Amino acid sequence: MPEVKIAIAEDQEMFRAGLAKVINSKKGLKVTIEAANGKDLINQARGNVPDIVFMDFQMPIMNGIEATRILTSKYPDIKILMLSNYEAEEFVLNSIANGAVGYITKEESAEEIFKAIESTCSTGYYLNDRTSKHLIGNLVSQGKIKPRFEDEEEQLNEAEIEVIKLMSRELTTKEIADMLHKSARTIDGYKASIMTKTGVKNACGVIMYGVKNGIIKIDKEY
Repeated sequence: MPEVKIAIAEDQEMFRAGLAKVINSKKGLKVTIEAANGKDLINQARGNVPDIVFMDFQMPIMNGIEATRILTSKYPDIKILMLSNYEAEEFVLNSIANGAVGYITKEESAEEIFKAIESTCSTGYYLNDRTSKHLIGNLVSQGKIKPRFEDEEEQLNEAEIEVIKLMSRELTTKEIADMLHKSARTIDGYKASIMTKTGVKNACGVIMYGVKNGIIKIDKEY
């Protein structure tokens, strides 16, 4: 498996260095960029595009949201995990709406950091226990967030709908492929088709679409 290249954009030097040390301690992971702000990150990413970015939400010169918009526009395959000291719903939703594939608080353990990286590599997004599909789903169903999609009339086929349901269970592409007796390449094709039809940027957007359109059901107790 190729080495996973990781960038860290964080204005607090001690935290940035500590996170880099944790990540570099894991075989197969390498921090290739350490940036003090969003502008610095974008400059360093030219010719050295990382696979995953740990992006601080609040930074001087250019904040994490603005940098996320620019990076995901320039490099569609890049995966951005937003970093923050807090976990308000508005922060989570603002991050996802602007192209992040998840978020992680600065208090998380090394184990959770590795889990976030693994989940992002295998499923394309990371939702922790506190920011699960239930939080996103309830915010959509309660009208607190009103996601817009490319073409609400575009019809998904039966296979695509089934893939959305399985994605909501946080299954990997391989696990979905095994359950549907298809190849991983076929499942990737379904995912690409879903995102093209709905106009969403990532798997979190697919979850929002699924909830809004009644494909994914949210348990009442959440």
